[in-house]
Amino acid sequence: MGGGRDKRKKAKERKEGPIAGLGSIKTDKKTQLNELKKERRANKALAGDEDNIDALLLKCSLEDKARTVLTLETDSPAPSARVNASFIPYIAPKVNEIIMFGGECVDPLSGKVRVFNDLYRFNCDKEKWTKVLAPNCPTPRCAHQAVVHKSVMYLFGGEFTSPNQERFHHYKELWRLDMSTWEWDHIPQKGGSCPTARSGHRMVVHKGRAILFGGFYDNGKEVRYYNDLWVLTLDDSKWSVPALPQGGQAWPSPRSGCQLAVNGDLMFLYGGYSKVPDDEDKELEHGKVCDDMWVLDLTKFTWDRVKKSGMAPGLRASFSMITHKGRALLFGGVSDNEARGGEDLSSDFHNDLYQFNFEKRRWFAAEMRAPAKKTKSTAPEGTSADVPSEASTDLSSSKLENYKAGSMSDGLTSQMAALLESGRDKNSAIYKAVVKIQSQFRGYVVRKAYRTYKLGGVVSELLYSPAAYGIDMSIRNMPKPKGRINAQVAVVGNEAWMLGGIVEIGEQEITLDDMWTLDLAKMDGWELIKENTGGEEVFRRAAATAAAAAGGSSSDGEWATDNDDSSEDD
Repeated sequence: MGGGRDKRKKAKERKEGPIAGLGSIKTDKKTQLNELKKERRANKALAGDEDNIDALLLKCSLEDKARTVLTLETDSPAPSARVNASFIPYIAPKVNEIIMFGGECVDPLSGKVRVFNDLYRFNCDKEKWTKVLAPNCPTPRCAHQAVVHKSVMYLFGGEFTSPNQERFHHYKELWRLDMSTWEWDHIPQKGGSCPTARSGHRMVVHKGRAILFGGFYDNGKEVRYYNDLWVLTLDDSKWSVPALPQGGQAWPSPRSGCQLAVNGDLMFLYGGYSKVPDDEDKELEHGKVCDDMWVLDLTKFTWDRVKKSGMAPGLRASFSMITHKGRALLFGGVSDNEARGGEDLSSDFHNDLYQFNFEKRRWFAAEMRAPAKKTKSTAPEGTSADVPSEASTDLSSSKLENYKAGSMSDGLTSQMAALLESGRDKNSAIYKAVVKIQSQFRGYVVRKAYRTYKLGGVVSELLYSPAAYGIDMSIRNMPKPKGRINAQVAVVGNEAWMLGGIVEIGEQEITLDDMWTLDLAKMDGWELIKENTGGEEVFRRAAATAAAAAGGSSSDGEWATDNDDSSEDD
């Protein structure tokens, strides 16, 4: 009997006495051993197949679990080269920041892809980075979407890519980041009450709600593009499908990579990309670039197609778009040119800037203002001695029709260029003629005309925007970013900030890490904040190859100028 009491006493001592923590210590040790076993299994699997996506994700998860303390690395080095990261303005009392998460980078030498899950804060006033190392963060991903509401960032979806881009994993996770504590929370998703796994979708905030549209899913066997619409109520983090008016209505086609812009109670959608079956062989698919624009009434959830008006961008994919004071601004993108029935494909990467006026629902070329100190322009070499008279360049109605039909003479084209370079008089007949061309024959007709006759430089700029005529054309020599796709762009106040993106040089993809800013109120030119370092050796080789082919010499700057000018052919 006494022995029974002793046993109960000893059991109580083990539970509550001085060695009460021994059980938890053993549990922690066992957990660590299990984690090490999982890591060894993951490393073994990756040694046999570096594209084993399950092993890659497991290893990333184990590494994140090892982080238990929040660390803020102030004055951190700038992020590495990347593309398809979220890049979101965060504006609060005494806070003007951009929050960046995730993204991916292609190694220019090996061609392998690395996907990130790092978190950065960029102080726009001090132009300094802070790296946030927080426990329980999401696994690496790119092409996700994030929005900020009441000092909280919400993040949905995205994809993880194996190093050789052979396998993909798409997420349907919703995460919440409290930016007062920098704590991550994974919000559980239930069955069909949330969007399916996807990437390349788009999200915007409107009155305490996040609106999600589109995206795509690729499991290696099939690719699906979406045009569904979801609403996330941000206060309770619940998804819903909006109640749509009864009866059929027009609706944007399935797509990913479009851009959304909110103005009041209206959401504008532009562009995007999808794949469509071949007309003859349904087993084949072709890429389709969209250039349509839609507007969604966010009070009724009704779509209307917006008629294309003004100087709209040509067909291009993977552009960036931001909003600022009644307008949306579109930057960059790529145009693919097919030849020989699609066997040959070349790409033009753009660095031009367009703006869409929400009230007028009209596209315009975004004009840079001349530097404060102007210089006198001179006529091109070989034209100063024989500048044609204004009368000889008068474009009659019949000549305008010839221009529309693509039959303008090369002689007249050279006269236009000569007069533009020498006179620049807004009262000249040539100026009035080009204004008339722009007003009567918009969009593809103008582009077709100067593609046919290779009208470059001032003529191209004038066709896009007659208002630029008479301005000191030294603005063409102002610094500007290289053409690129999927650059990360955000607006804080009147400043647009742009980081990275990607460009192709031959068969190689170069992920950029340069950073630029543009004052959207002054529009007085791009300012370089950080020079690009990613893939510069590839750029130098490309410049040397181009120089050798041309029989001359080149430099990095000359390569950049040639590359940038490709945007004028769009």
